[in-house]
Amino acid sequence: MYSEWASLQEEIQCDKGNQSVLHKFPAQVGRDVACSVVRHISGNLSIAAANDEPSSLQDDKDIKWTMEVLCYGLGLPLNEHDTINDCVKVYCEWLTALIVPRPCVPRPIVDDPNPYAQDMLHHLLNLFKPRPAAGVDLVKRQALLCHRVLRAIEGVAKESNILTRATWEALLKFLLAANDSLLSPPTEKDDIGDHLCERVLSVLFGIWMLACSKCFPSPSLWKTFRNMCQFWRHHEALVIQWHKINHALTSRIIRMMYGPDYPELLVGEEDSQVIPPDTSNECITQSWFRFLHIIQNPVDLCRPNIISNTQRFLQYALASEAVIDPSHHECLLKLPIIFFKAMRGISVMVNAFLGVPQSVKEENLMAAGLIISTALSASPSTPPGQRKTNKPNLPMSVLTGTLTSKGSSKGSQNAIPKTATPPVSSSMGRLSLGSRFPFAPTRPSCNSVLHLFGAWLFDASLAGVKLHAAHATKHKNQRRTSSFIESKHSSTSADPSDTSLTSDNTYEAGRAEACGALCRIFCAHKTREDILPVYYSRFYLIMYYGLQTEEGLISGQVLSNILFNSCDLLRVDLAGVQILVPYILNALELVLTKTQPDFKLCEQIPYVELRKACVHLLLSMLCLPLHFKDLEIKDILSSPETPDHCLSFISLKTRIFDLLQKALFNETDSGNTQMLLGGLMLVVQDLATCEEAEQLTLQPQQDVSDGDVQADMSQTSTSTSSGESSYHDASYHRLQSQPRDLDTAYGLFGHATSLVCTRLMASWKSELNTALAAMELLAGLAKVCIKPPNAMMCKRTVKWICDFIVFQCSRPAPSHSRDLHSMIVAAFKCLQLWLVEHSSLLYDKECLHNVLEVVELGISGSKSQNRASDPPKFKGDKQLMPASMRVKDAAEAVLTCIIDQVGAFPPPCGPESLFSLLDERSLLKYAKGSALPEHGSPFRYFAIDNSIIIGLLEQPLGNVEDPLPMVTSLIRGPFGRHAWTMQLRHSPRAQKISSQAHLSDPGRPIPNGDVGIHHNVQHRYFPESVDRIPLTLADKSIPPMECLVTDSNKEELDHLKTLIEQQIVFEGDVSNQAKIAREKTPFPDPQTECKPPRISHDYQTARLFLSHYGFLSLEALKEPSNSSVPPALVKLDNSSGGLCADLEALDGVPSRDNDTVHIFYAKPGQKTPQEILSNVTTQSRVQPQFLEFLHSLGWPVDVRRHAGWTGHISTSWRIMETEDFDDDDYQTGTGGSVYDGRQQVLYWADVSSEMAFVVPSPETFKLRLLSVVSDTDKSPTSDRFSMNEPHIQLTKPKSLGLEAEKGGRQDRESPGSPPEAAVASGNQARIRRLGRQPTSMFGPDTKVFAVWLENFEDHENFPTGDLLSVASTGQDQQCSSSSSSVQKVPEKDIFVLFIHALQNGLFRIHLQLQDKGHTKMSMAIPLVDGMLVSRRTLGTLVRQTAINICRRKRLESESYQPPHVRRKLKIQEVVNKYRSSLTEAEFYTTLFQDMPK
Repeated sequence: MYSEWASLQEEIQCDKGNQSVLHKFPAQVGRDVACSVVRHISGNLSIAAANDEPSSLQDDKDIKWTMEVLCYGLGLPLNEHDTINDCVKVYCEWLTALIVPRPCVPRPIVDDPNPYAQDMLHHLLNLFKPRPAAGVDLVKRQALLCHRVLRAIEGVAKESNILTRATWEALLKFLLAANDSLLSPPTEKDDIGDHLCERVLSVLFGIWMLACSKCFPSPSLWKTFRNMCQFWRHHEALVIQWHKINHALTSRIIRMMYGPDYPELLVGEEDSQVIPPDTSNECITQSWFRFLHIIQNPVDLCRPNIISNTQRFLQYALASEAVIDPSHHECLLKLPIIFFKAMRGISVMVNAFLGVPQSVKEENLMAAGLIISTALSASPSTPPGQRKTNKPNLPMSVLTGTLTSKGSSKGSQNAIPKTATPPVSSSMGRLSLGSRFPFAPTRPSCNSVLHLFGAWLFDASLAGVKLHAAHATKHKNQRRTSSFIESKHSSTSADPSDTSLTSDNTYEAGRAEACGALCRIFCAHKTREDILPVYYSRFYLIMYYGLQTEEGLISGQVLSNILFNSCDLLRVDLAGVQILVPYILNALELVLTKTQPDFKLCEQIPYVELRKACVHLLLSMLCLPLHFKDLEIKDILSSPETPDHCLSFISLKTRIFDLLQKALFNETDSGNTQMLLGGLMLVVQDLATCEEAEQLTLQPQQDVSDGDVQADMSQTSTSTSSGESSYHDASYHRLQSQPRDLDTAYGLFGHATSLVCTRLMASWKSELNTALAAMELLAGLAKVCIKPPNAMMCKRTVKWICDFIVFQCSRPAPSHSRDLHSMIVAAFKCLQLWLVEHSSLLYDKECLHNVLEVVELGISGSKSQNRASDPPKFKGDKQLMPASMRVKDAAEAVLTCIIDQVGAFPPPCGPESLFSLLDERSLLKYAKGSALPEHGSPFRYFAIDNSIIIGLLEQPLGNVEDPLPMVTSLIRGPFGRHAWTMQLRHSPRAQKISSQAHLSDPGRPIPNGDVGIHHNVQHRYFPESVDRIPLTLADKSIPPMECLVTDSNKEELDHLKTLIEQQIVFEGDVSNQAKIAREKTPFPDPQTECKPPRISHDYQTARLFLSHYGFLSLEALKEPSNSSVPPALVKLDNSSGGLCADLEALDGVPSRDNDTVHIFYAKPGQKTPQEILSNVTTQSRVQPQFLEFLHSLGWPVDVRRHAGWTGHISTSWRIMETEDFDDDDYQTGTGGSVYDGRQQVLYWADVSSEMAFVVPSPETFKLRLLSVVSDTDKSPTSDRFSMNEPHIQLTKPKSLGLEAEKGGRQDRESPGSPPEAAVASGNQARIRRLGRQPTSMFGPDTKVFAVWLENFEDHENFPTGDLLSVASTGQDQQCSSSSSSVQKVPEKDIFVLFIHALQNGLFRIHLQLQDKGHTKMSMAIPLVDGMLVSRRTLGTLVRQTAINICRRKRLESESYQPPHVRRKLKIQEVVNKYRSSLTEAEFYTTLFQDMPK
């Protein structure tokens, strides 16, 4: 920089301007003259100053003679303190001529002060010369006088406006000379340099900066300043002042270069005042670069032989009897702390350029930094006989802690001990990963920062390192500094053949700072940024030495700093960074496998934070073995002379998996544990998916026992083997070899479940977030496809979950809290998933018993049998005391799931709906009648136990031909709507005989006309013998009729006789005719034949149903004592249309939780919603991996045919279709916009939740804007969307083979718009479900965004708030027609998952939680911020994380109620609203009344 300019150092050091003519006389003469004259001048000066009298010195020669005397007086011995004080007093008064001259100042000085001021500055230099034989008190007095002079000079420099360039140069030369006089010699305790060091340096730097603003120093002065600083570097104050000015200038230059929005480097108010406010930007730029290099190479501070290679140190060594070499001076023992502070200051500047917000305060950065203990051994001394026999310039290595001496047995005792580094003082702030800010998006490139600081940092990072033979080559080309290639520097050079030497850690604090700064620089690598190969190679070399874990090579502070600052090292696309994976793995094993460190930590880094950083690194490595597989990792020690030892990624798989489990076993911090649980889920899912793709079905020999993992985790094995290759050192074999079952998904699944369940019961059961993370992991493991399934481990896992619930429920009452109940609810949810995914578990008697016992405990609060020997307590005898209603609700959900869904999921209509898709409208289409619900429903509605509404249709459906008693029931309960059709049958279906066959005529035999001989027989009432019996008198007691005939009645009797005869003739004719007709009638006679009764086709089947199922009884109809609770059986009044509408509203409350993820694609630099949304319109604008990711989230569904959640409440839980419905209408060639919710969405569901994935497009954004405008204008609903939207007709759902008819048309709403009630009129179809009503809106409306970033740095500027308008689900709206705009969702409910595709094929995850308030629950797993995920598992893990995020928010919400509870409350509302208050007689009467057809 100053190669063409001459240094003024020799001129300043040899300047004679401070010599007086009195110096040519004997000392006594000069002293007497000076004392007399100065005393008189000072006295007159005081009188003149008091009386405002002018000075008696009137001309130039008087002043010059007087100044000669004053010059001599300033150099007198300190015992002449009064005279020296008077001299200082005079000159300080005269210097005011440069500001506002006082009357006592001589007139010539007032008229032209600059020449005189220059001479005075030369003379004042005598005051700053050390007096060797002075005592401590005298030195303190001298220091006070120097302080006075410095104050006066500061005042002149700041306030004077008449200083000429010559005066400025004289002033700067004076300060340089004063500093050189005081600071060049080796520091001695209580000497003048020790007293004035900090003050004289602060004045020098302050006035020099002031000169830069007012009269910029010449290059020669800058070069002189730079050269002379080399001789002062053994003073700690130099580095402190250097960084003060550097930090102040850096703060200004960053604000100047990057603007006020860039993160600011905050400096103390006093430090910021060093820079004059009127300093120009050009001046600041020039000054900053010059001050940055003012002490030349700061890495020399770790090289005592260079620091002591000065004339003053050599003179001291020659004159001293105690020092054998200049580099052994006692003051150099402070070099480690000076080196550390130098590197710490550079590190602060690196952070400032990277955009890390920080505050630099002297009390907590420099003064309270790493304090090197002064409690060392006695100062090294050299025997007199030895000092003269050694060459003064002999370089001695103090880094190895040994000192060579000849011919004396005291040599070893006098050796300089290694400098110890005690803990950081308590005032030093502790570092934390969680409190660190991200780098600024507009930060400079890594190359730019490395051009500035790289050479220093690279060299400092190898301070005291013994280089390997492959790296100890000598290079001739040297830049500003190249310490690791300079063979003359003992700090980084060693004999490569000497393997007994160990690396010296004397300067490890500064080396650690340098390594940490380099790691931060490389971790700040931007997407697609290029870094020079030479920087890569040097950085990887430094990392190799810094990550050493061998005994004797390890540096604890360096290792901890590297690990702490390298969290992002493997996830920022650094070229060739995989070469460090084995060494990083060695270091991680050293940290994570132990609960306490085996090495010395950097005291600023808590061990918990160090473990967290290691966990981040581990999470970045989990996918590498299965991703790169057989790809080789080159050995960093390879060279043409040594064989190349290669290692493949797949060979690290077992080590990484085993390290993950051991870290999880040993971890005690909740946050670290949750991250490790997420990593465990990742590796199990990745390995299982990989094996499934490769169709591997390896069956291990045995299951993992409960104690295997715990026993294995408690062991730590070591190895002492070592070799030439870096991969075969002892740290590589630190962990014992693991069984082969970790290589398979089957074995890893067993180890993972066993470990998690064991730790859950042992350590995590009292910590909310860890227990929730463990349950999320177990829920994820339940869905992992393992072939063959690990049945034994599945059974044990269910048993562990049950034991966890039992333990938590059994805790004493004071321990019960909302957090505890949240853990129990999460455990029940996890248990439910395990039972559905592994339905065969319930065929195991023991497992079924455990599950039902836990369900009983959750519902009732106690078990029937605490022990098998106890007599069971029956349900009626138990008091219902659940742990909480939340726990009871969760247990009821599990019980219903066991009965309804286990072994039967997904249902016939698919996982999109747990409901039956049939309702009243669809059933009446096929019933024998045309009535619709609004025309008077033929359904009879009853409420059972105030929790179930049954709608009974007594009309047989049209597809049933058998006229048996039939009833169709729609059962609406807390867990859904179900349709059943029942027939009353008296014979099995297997006989294939209709019901009429049992009641029809079996037939008669065919009559036979041949009946044999016909005999005419006269029938008699009595035998013939009766006629022969003679009559007696008694027989004649009844006279005959003839004797009774008289004349009066004879005529009547004759007439009667005639009638009788006529009747006989008539009856004979009739008999003959009947006989003839009978002969003509076929046999048998249908009129006389006996026939069975006709089958009844009119049934009151509702009455039969209620009676047969035991619902119909007098007890069920009685009002309970509590009048607020309805009877067990209640008839609902459906005479009005209100019941139908409320039942449709009830159907709009699903039985599962529903969530939505909105997916966005951001190209580099995009910040507006319009730009971001337009990316997905064309396939060419998105990366191919993005489309693959979309289809891994769920399956596409058409919102018009879909019966589940669609991402917006206006189109969910209904089926619609059009007349011209054609799959060709779908958009093609899009980048995902087809899933914007207008036509399709991506959908996924399981037994407990359903999720829609929506990719908003510009069309949804336009619709949203239109909806806001129309809301503001209060326009009619039907005019809200007038764009070219396809007209869609809403029809009834179809399922179970029933064909729905087609209806009219109606405009369909977009999921991006708020819900509106559809208007049905004319031939328009009606929406059969209204969606959720405000009464059923419970819990938070959590927003989850998945954002695909092409440029990772864009996550800082992603417009989350602006995109909320297209992320509306309708659940955050006021359900009223007067709502005017979208309600803003609180920021704490917005979760953003950023996904960035790395060049190596993996995906980097960044989680962002906009949470401004306090929340007990942390982010959900399995995805963890910074994790690297493989392509195989990306979609699955994003989906699981989104589901778990929403579940945690629901657990945390005070207002959330499970879906079945919401349905139950809605049912109770409907029952209370429509119940009919009937007596028993009236109730039975209604059962016998027919319903309208």
